[in-house]
Amino acid sequence: MKKIKVGVAGYGVIGQRLADAVALQGDMELVGVADLAPTLSIRALKEKGMPYNLFLVDMNRKPEFEGLEIPIAGSFEDLVDQVDIMLDSSPGGVGVKNKELYASKGVKAIFQGGEKNSVADVFFHGYANYEQGVDQDYLKLTSCNTTGLIRAVDCLDRNCGGVEKVAITIIRRVADPGDYHRGLTNALQVDKAPSHQAVDLMTIMPHVEATGVLVHTPVTHGHIITVLATGKKKITKAMALEAFKNIPVFGW
Repeated sequence: MKKIKVGVAGYGVIGQRLADAVALQGDMELVGVADLAPTLSIRALKEKGMPYNLFLVDMNRKPEFEGLEIPIAGSFEDLVDQVDIMLDSSPGGVGVKNKELYASKGVKAIFQGGEKNSVADVFFHGYANYEQGVDQDYLKLTSCNTTGLIRAVDCLDRNCGGVEKVAITIIRRVADPGDYHRGLTNALQVDKAPSHQAVDLMTIMPHVEATGVLVHTPVTHGHIITVLATGKKKITKAMALEAFKNIPVFGW
C-alpha cells in the first residue's frame, strides 16, 4: 500500500500532536515538521533524538539551530516539495500565506481552527459534515472545543430524533501552559455572545440554532463545557447515554 506523505507546519502545541499521530498511522509517512525558531518544542525534539526531520521556515536562522546542534533537513519549501498533503498548525493568519506555496506546488492542506474559514474549501468536522470534505483540496478544522462540542451534539442529532437548538456555556483556561503572555492574571473575561463555538456549530450544522457564552479564566489547565440541547423529540438521559456509548470516539 502506498503511504500518503505528510508534512506538519508549525511544531507547537497542536503540531506536536499532529506529528505524533501521523507517525502512528499505517497508511501515512511523516516526511517532517517545519518551524521558525528553536522553541522549547524543537529543543525537546532534539532531546528525543530527532525522531522527525526538521525543516526551517526561514533559512537565515539556520545558524541558531546549528549553534544548538539541532540538525536541519532543509527549507520549508523543500518539505512541501516532498509531501502529498500539509497539516498546517502554524499561528492564525500564517496558514493563509502558506496556502500560496501549497497551491503553487499542487499540495493539499488541512488548516487548524485559528485560520479564517475562507482559507479552505470546506469548514470541516470529521463526524458532522465528513461527506462535504471528500475530494476537496483544502479543509479547515473546527477548534478543539468546537470539535468535541459538535461531536456530542451531532451524536444526539443523529440518534435521538434530531436537535433543534442548543445553548452552550464554556469556562476555559485562558492560555496553553507557558503562554502566560496571552492570559489574564487576576480577572475573568466574558466574550460577547454568541461564542465562536456556537457560530461554528451552526456553520457545520446549519439546521441547529445555537448560542453560547464563553468565560476566560486565569488558569492554564482545564475546560468546563455545558450544553443545553432541545430535541425535536424528548431526549431522555437513558437515550443520550445509549447514543454516546454507541460511538467509539468517546471511548466508553
